[in-house]
Amino acid sequence: MRTEKQLLELRAQVYTQQRELLEKAKSEGRALNADEQSSWDKAENDFNAFTREIEMVRTTAERDAAFRDVPSSAPVATKSEAQARKAEAERWYKNLISGDGVSFQQALALANGAQRASTSSSGDGLYVMPEEFINTLELTMKRFGGMLQASYIHRSATGNPMRWPTHDNTAQTGNWVAEPRSQAIVPRGLTFDRKSFEAHTWYDIIGLDWEFIQDEEVGLVGRIIAELIGEAAGRALNKAYTDGDGSGKPTGILASSNGASVGKETAANNAITKQEITDLVHSVDPAYRTTAAFMFSDNILSYLKKLDYGNTDTVPMWMPSFREGEPDRILGFPYVINQDFPTFAAGAKAIAFGDWSKYVIRQVRDVNVLRLDQTYADLMQTAFLGWLRTDGKLLQSAAIKLLQIKA
Repeated sequence: MRTEKQLLELRAQVYTQQRELLEKAKSEGRALNADEQSSWDKAENDFNAFTREIEMVRTTAERDAAFRDVPSSAPVATKSEAQARKAEAERWYKNLISGDGVSFQQALALANGAQRASTSSSGDGLYVMPEEFINTLELTMKRFGGMLQASYIHRSATGNPMRWPTHDNTAQTGNWVAEPRSQAIVPRGLTFDRKSFEAHTWYDIIGLDWEFIQDEEVGLVGRIIAELIGEAAGRALNKAYTDGDGSGKPTGILASSNGASVGKETAANNAITKQEITDLVHSVDPAYRTTAAFMFSDNILSYLKKLDYGNTDTVPMWMPSFREGEPDRILGFPYVINQDFPTFAAGAKAIAFGDWSKYVIRQVRDVNVLRLDQTYADLMQTAFLGWLRTDGKLLQSAAIKLLQIKA
């Protein structure tokens, strides 16, 4: 596999070709002709292919880092202790696949000593997922869920209702006082709102044929289970965090009630301008713009890339990254692709911009996995049930704003 640096250099060459096509058409005051459009489309396909490969390289690097650097509040174990712990976790993980049960006391003891273990049951046995399984599952979830990439994730030990205080302090400036003071200093009162987080349950069941489990390596089966559950969870949760109505599921960022508000509406129902994107940025208080990012669908990204057509502004709005570890940007801000955001259409809330740490995702522990031996025995299948309790809400309405296309 090519390195990120090599891929960025190749992508930069393609981008240069695209800019040359645009600049030539602009200098002559015309749109791209048929041959130029064909060259542009080919270059765009190459650019997207390089981008996908870059994302694969970065995902692999993140996965490697997650496996190496497992956070822990416990004392640092020696190399031999760490190896023994990993071997023990792997043995227990194989128990889940093979169906060999272990005692409740043994499972509880291992779970108490694990840094982040997902405990699952089957029959009279319990199983502890090793860190590698959990990391693979979570990274897969993020790859299929833009909201999981951008938002703040809070983990709680239980699913009891959680009240989160919120307060917008951007309009407060404090006071000046002269010396000697002629009057007492009086503190200002604070009024807090509270967002109540629930624990909505999501699940998915995967059935694997007995022959498949018997013939495949245990590690491969486990990876397949982690990726399949992670992909399903990523897609389902991302949609709920995007447009869920809060009834039995999270309240999405695009929800008509308690979602983000519109910061800018376009003048036309068939176009978005660079000026309107700029207005959207400035509809968010500067205090929330220091770590802000855009979010939109890939369809909208394709549209924004083409806004330079026929434009006399020589500064492109979309800028690809030419450095390792740096994201592509729109107007200098990074962006996240969310395929549950609407495509270009009249009335669509097409683009969001702001501080995504103000959208909080509450997760109760980790994804749990349960082996079901008897449920689908008549189909000669063993099922694996993955489930998670979660909620999501926008804490501060001033932190994220939407661009809506005129209806």
